[in-house]
Amino acid sequence: MGKRRTNQEWQMLIEQSESSSLSTLAFCKLNELNPSTFYAKRQQLNKRDVSLGFVRAEVVEKTTTYQAQIATANMTLLINDVELSIPQGTPAAYLAELIGALS
Repeated sequence: MGKRRTNQEWQMLIEQSESSSLSTLAFCKLNELNPSTFYAKRQQLNKRDVSLGFVRAEVVEKTTTYQAQIATANMTLLINDVELSIPQGTPAAYLAELIGALS
């Protein structure tokens, strides 16, 4: 009868087998393991890992509000190769004074 191993020891052996370049049968022979036992333990531990891998998820509704800003175009004034960009909403009195000063 072979040595009794813990699940942790089996897990280490399975990981070593997966990282080695040996076939499973060659790994079992090298480590004096019964291949049937090895396959059964690997399947058992994989099922256990899968069942432990799930966590309860909670769906949380989140609402995001976007406020679109309308792009406002600037007014462009071109006088004698000089370009002046004036924001929309500039008072008419200021524009009249500016045009008068540039003339």
